[in-house]
Amino acid sequence: MESRNNVQINLSIPEQYRNLLRRMAAERVMSDPSEVVTGSSIATELLVTALKEISGELNKEGESHND
Repeated sequence: MESRNNVQINLSIPEQYRNLLRRMAAERVMSDPSEVVTGSSIATELLVTALKEISGELNKEGESHND
């Protein structure tokens, strides 16, 4: 994921989704212990991907447009 000009935001989500993000992070760490993964990093990936899709930045194959 890009790290240029990142800003921090605070979100409030239901506890069940927080628990899901934690579980997803734990599964990734179990599959590759050298990788540092958190629920927050997964949430960021999901949010950025969704926003790119909504804004039309991603095409149907999931590749970024080079406009």
